[in-house]
Amino acid sequence: MTRGELWLAEAGRKRRPVLVLTRTEVLDVRALVTVAEVTTSIRGIAAEVEIDHAQVGLDRSSVINCDGLHTVTQASLTSRIGAVGDDVMNRVCSAILYAHGC
Repeated sequence: MTRGELWLAEAGRKRRPVLVLTRTEVLDVRALVTVAEVTTSIRGIAAEVEIDHAQVGLDRSSVINCDGLHTVTQASLTSRIGAVGDDVMNRVCSAILYAHGC
């Protein structure tokens, strides 16, 4: 697992795609990982980052929702979907700053 990868996360009875935000360097020593929700509910706001769904392994148009950050166990991330590039991660970092008023 590395920062910038998309994984399916077990969230109750549902599986949802998420983007790994935690630094790759600490993933081997931490049981928890911070993720951002990936959703097909596109609101067109600054806290969202559009992604090329086909390029990253998703079926439908999606955004990374930086209003929806969660810390979950690594064990809850069940299957890797794909990964985003540095350009998307840079936009995610900007959207997180916006979403959290930093």
